[in-house]
Amino acid sequence: MSLLTNVDQIILTYGNEEFLKKFAKKGSETDIRYYNQRINGANITYLNPFKFPERIQPLLNAASVSKKAIISIENLDKNVGELLLAIDYSEIKHLGIIGNDEVYETLKKITKGIDVSLTPLQEDLGSIENFISIGVGEGKGNAMVAVDQSFQVKGVGTVILGFVIKGEIKKHMNMKAYPSGKNVEIRSIQIMDVDYETAKPFSRVGLAVKNVEPEDVSKGTLLLDADEIEMSDSTRMKVRINGAIKNKPQLGEKIQINFLFNNINAEISDISEDSYLIDTDRKIPIIDTNYIISSLNSVPRISGVGKAGD
Repeated sequence: MSLLTNVDQIILTYGNEEFLKKFAKKGSETDIRYYNQRINGANITYLNPFKFPERIQPLLNAASVSKKAIISIENLDKNVGELLLAIDYSEIKHLGIIGNDEVYETLKKITKGIDVSLTPLQEDLGSIENFISIGVGEGKGNAMVAVDQSFQVKGVGTVILGFVIKGEIKKHMNMKAYPSGKNVEIRSIQIMDVDYETAKPFSRVGLAVKNVEPEDVSKGTLLLDADEIEMSDSTRMKVRINGAIKNKPQLGEKIQINFLFNNINAEISDISEDSYLIDTDRKIPIIDTNYIISSLNSVPRISGVGKAGD
């Protein structure tokens, strides 16, 4: 097990929020509650999609940027089933469990087919610290930021809140926003209200930016430090479906494609074994990410996950 002490992390949470209130400070709130904690030189952001299970999108949005998850529950129900599918399809590898022995043992059994490591946790700082210290990878590659909020601040201009998915961003760096195609210059970087010259993977950042208005970098925008990327409204994907799913997506089915705070209406126009052609109602960036397939008319609402171009 790789142990880290100063790497920023993004952690999906579900269930009782009381353990968060003990260690972390509540931040902003949309359909996700954000909690912040600074520990051992690392900035930790907890995402609690409290509008789930009423709505599936907050869960998928939070899971899409998270590398770990913590659940605090007393009983298992169908909502935990959808949560586990989101964890599987988002490739979250570490799941901390605050609960009784029965909950832990049952989860061990039902996650055998999922590539996730389970850790029993207590509601104390030492237990949480140990879980945080488990390594989550390096996030190598060209810099990418997923935007979840943007707004105008008097005297500052356009401000973005988002997550560094991979690579490193720097003050005065120029990036391109998709889908708008606008060039964006980073004027300043803040993490938990502290100014930084750079931000590395798995950081939640506040960016003051130039050359764009908030509507140019709205929720779901991706900032990329890369050459022109392909945008398409008809995308061939290799789709994986968890063995627990009985009702597989069907030809002609109306679905959503969910990735990095995007929830795009779509339709399946061709199926050839595990290769699906998916038509979206607007062009999406063709990148190396998990495109989760969901449908409000299905039980569970999460069906499968696709990789573009495979």
